[in-house]
This record gives sequence, C-alpha cells and structure tokens, in this order.
Amino acid sequence: MDSGECSNSNPSASSPGAAGVWAKLVPADSAYPEVAVAEGDAVVCSLVAPAAGGEELAWCEIRRGGDASSATIRNLSSDAIIVDGRVIQQELVDIKPGSKIVPGPQEEGHLVYTFDITAAKDHDKNNVKILLDIENAKCSICLNLWHDVVTVAPCFHNFCNGCFSEWLRRSSSKSRDKSQSAACPQCRTPVQSVGRNHFLHNIEEAILQAFSSLQRSDDEIALLESYASVKSNLVLGKQKNQSRKRPLPPASDESNDAEFPCPQCGTEFAGFRCSPRAAHIQCNGCGGMMPARPNTSIQKYIRLGAVAQW
Repeated sequence: MDSGECSNSNPSASSPGAAGVWAKLVPADSAYPEVAVAEGDAVVCSLVAPAAGGEELAWCEIRRGGDASSATIRNLSSDAIIVDGRVIQQELVDIKPGSKIVPGPQEEGHLVYTFDITAAKDHDKNNVKILLDIENAKCSICLNLWHDVVTVAPCFHNFCNGCFSEWLRRSSSKSRDKSQSAACPQCRTPVQSVGRNHFLHNIEEAILQAFSSLQRSDDEIALLESYASVKSNLVLGKQKNQSRKRPLPPASDESNDAEFPCPQCGTEFAGFRCSPRAAHIQCNGCGGMMPARPNTSIQKYIRLGAVAQW
C-alpha cells in the first residue's frame, strides 16, 4: 500500500454495505478503495511498509456528532493531519459531509479523502425529525411524561389515560347533574369526547428511548394502568340533536298561523292565489307552507325561491 493509503482496522467492515457502517472516507483517486467507518470501530488505520509485513497504525478516530449530519475527528497519529485546510495536531474537531481530510501534514505525498455519512441518507428517508419541548409532552395532572396518552375534545389537551380516567371518575361522583360533561383538567372546557392518541403514544415511546431518566417505576405504571378506563373513543355528556330542519307544526294549525305561511295566500304569487278552502302541505326542507295541487304538474314555489317537485 502506498504512502497515505488507509484502511479500516476491521477489514470485515471495510465495505460500504457492512453492518454498522454509518460513514465513509472517499479517496480523490478512484483507484483506491473507500474507507468505511463502523459504529463499533471508529479508529481509521494506515499500513506502513506493507510489502515487508508492516503493521497497522491508527491515524484518526471518527465518531458521530450531535445530529445525523455531523461527526467529530481526532488525530491519533504522531504527525499532524489536515482537516478542511486546517492543520490538526491532537485536538478534536467537527466535520460534516464534504469535509476534506489529509492523513498527513501536507497534501503532497498523501491521498486526499472526502468524508461522507451513508446512514443519514437512509435515516432521512424513513424517519421524520420532530422538535419537541419535553415540557409539552407532560400530563398536567401528574406533571410527568404521558403514559398511554389520551386526547380530549374540543380543546385537544393530552393526559395520561390513568390520570384522566381517575379525574373523570371523581368529577362524575361529585356532579349532581349526571348529564353534564366533565371539565378539562387544564382549561376547564366541557369535554365532549376523549380517545387514545396513538400518534402521541409513539412520540412518548421515542422520548423514553432518548431520555431513560423519565421512565416511571413499575409500581407507578401498574397504578396508572389500574385507573385507566379509556379503551376507545368515548362521548361524554348528553349531546343535543341539532337538526337543521324546523319541526313540523301540528296538522290542525292553519296555514296563516305557520311560521312560514304560504306566499300564495291573500296575494297573487307566480300567477296563482290560494282559495280559502285550498289544502296546503309543508316543505320538509325549510318548513314553509305551499298549496297542494296533486292533480297538476305545475311547480310549487315556496319561500326563499326554492322549487320543489311534488
């Protein structure tokens, strides 16, 4: 291997498709192979005098950074290296995809590598990064991270299933009017419905994977699950039947006493006028009265210009 040629200290992980490989060093000369960087083997080595059975010497260490598109590099060789035009001795510096790395104090005589993150491409395809303040993922009743989160409507506040179920039980036992909806524990809005929120439940699990210190004890979880009563979407309180149709008046009511009297009674309308003995019918759509003419094909005109075919 020529001067400046590099290889990973783990040969089995040198191929880009190897398991655990998250980054690679791409040589400027395509005649040389790429150098893979694996999760469990962050040290990149170089071969010295390979023809004479030379040994591998570590020249840098590359590890993941704080996000999916950054990393850090530390020089482990006895000589300086160049990172993005800067001469690096032993300090730790940040690198990103596209950073130029030279395994020596000058470019002459050394192969120039370009750093690239391979795992970031696959990660971005299958995952969406969500920025969330942990305080906004806490139940306002127990002040801890949600557990089996439920969402109430119409205010869309979120609580632990067990916490809200116990709140609902206590509210129902104190209320004299059983038909009255319970109030939201956070904003006091009357709750019309409540249901389990599977989307936020996935976020809850992701937060626990990232911050294990927020995990509750087994006893706390068992107590919450014993309180939980929301298994599916629940409608709370009595819901009024808000029909858009006006109620039909009794059959004994005279047409002139109806809320929407016949427009053809007393005055001529559309060329017709009702006689005192004319029979009337009521529109099921608007509640207006109109003359009943079952033996004719004339269109019956009702209030607001609507036309009904009878």
